[in-house]
Amino acid sequence: MGGTNTDIMRRELQEIARFCGRFWALVLITAGFSSTAAAQVNELAQPQDQLAGQADIAIVSTEFAYAPAKIAVFAGRTVTIVLDNSGAETEHGLYLPAFDFRLQAKAGEVVRKSAVFTKPGDYPFLCDLPGHDEAGMRGLLSVKASLARH
Repeated sequence: MGGTNTDIMRRELQEIARFCGRFWALVLITAGFSSTAAAQVNELAQPQDQLAGQADIAIVSTEFAYAPAKIAVFAGRTVTIVLDNSGAETEHGLYLPAFDFRLQAKAGEVVRKSAVFTKPGDYPFLCDLPGHDEAGMRGLLSVKASLARH
């Protein structure tokens, strides 16, 4: 067992979501059950996180949602998307059709892949396994114009 505080909080959140259902987990978190875990669920990976260069963006997959479901990156910067499916009971994926970017993780796995997204705009992503998109497993990648370096 063990792990970092972030790992422990992620496992706590996954346990809450699994046993209480997503709605009640969010109610408990909002009520202050675990304010740090709530911040992780609601975090939006922002472009300022990438100012130092490459950024890792962790997305937790559950039955049937992503947390966070909205991420933002700078165009032209290397980003590593980490799909954390460690608490899920089934396989999940993340497919970004506009860039033909795909991650696939079996139950209990964590997978990662780096990419450079070059065209600013908003791009949907989804789990393209049968029935998952229809169940609401989708999100949005916002590619922001790069900041000019001074």
